[in-house]
Amino acid sequence: MKLFVALLALVACANAAAVGDSIDTRSISSTVVDVIEGMKEQMPCGFPGLGIPPIAPLRIDHQNIDIDTDALKMKGSVEHFRLNGLNDFDIEEMKVNAISSKVNFKFNFRDVNVDTIYDIDMQLKKYGFTIKMIGAGHAKFAIKDMSIWGTLKYSLGVLNGKLKLKTLDVRTHLGSVESEIEGMLGDGTVNEKMNDYLAEAVEMVINENEDLIAETIESVALPAVNSVLDDISITDIINSDGEGGEKEVCIPPELD
Repeated sequence: MKLFVALLALVACANAAAVGDSIDTRSISSTVVDVIEGMKEQMPCGFPGLGIPPIAPLRIDHQNIDIDTDALKMKGSVEHFRLNGLNDFDIEEMKVNAISSKVNFKFNFRDVNVDTIYDIDMQLKKYGFTIKMIGAGHAKFAIKDMSIWGTLKYSLGVLNGKLKLKTLDVRTHLGSVESEIEGMLGDGTVNEKMNDYLAEAVEMVINENEDLIAETIESVALPAVNSVLDDISITDIINSDGEGGEKEVCIPPELD
């Protein structure tokens, strides 16, 4: 959700910068790309002014997990969680059309991976059967060459200066998935097979359910993004963008 809020905010700033000038789609798109590249450089330091900690990598020392749905029950904890690669992406397409209020985008993430210690009991409940899995140990999970692309349409109120996300079509594709999770149904060959099956299942579910995933993202993101945007005007965005003087260079904290 934050990705789409930020993207719309950047578009609003770029549009505002073009007020009084002839609309130059290439210039607006370039401005958005420049700001995203600046955000990418800042991600290892976080965004203190917004209360966002360093997110490249995103680190969580301890997190309890307690999920109970009709299909899945999961309880346990993760320790020393680290999500790497959120800033390891290329902007392959960014086209902002200020006349039609439409944005075409495409990002490619080279290697998004998780490294953690876990201790989890999980039950899969489906078709009247319950499959119980107990696991604990070191876990690594990586998604390689993940492409995220699509189109969003927005509106910008002339009188109230409010942004609104009108439509959102997001597509995803995974190049490959790697799973190295210890402790699933024992060790050795059985554990290796389980990792192979898990990696294959994740890749298949994402790549073969493009329409369902797109519909789910839109149904969840549209109301959530617009709820945030209800409290923000373009004036707020422009004013916040200009505060603080010269930007400090991000010096990432040392990792242990």
